[in-house]
Amino acid sequence: MKINDNLRLLSGGNVVCNHCDHQLGTSVGNPLAYAIRRERPSQDAGPGVRAPASHFTDRPIGLRQVFCPGCYVLLATEIAPTDEPSYRHWELRSQAEA
Repeated sequence: MKINDNLRLLSGGNVVCNHCDHQLGTSVGNPLAYAIRRERPSQDAGPGVRAPASHFTDRPIGLRQVFCPGCYVLLATEIAPTDEPSYRHWELRSQAEA
């Protein structure tokens, strides 16, 4: 089953990369368990994020990215306070559970 342009759910419950078939997770509760995670300063997000976070908040802000370890395609990006867990955690549910 296609999850999005980058991810696919196999019949056994494994989540794989659509580009290289690398296994990213074995559980619908944590489908990106084996993905590579990288944290960088928020200014590394590109030209639209130039000002230091300290101009707007007293908390450090970071850029978080998640990549496939097989082909390094970017799977997810967020800019969030570095002292908070990722807010982009997601899990898969069947239609019956929704």
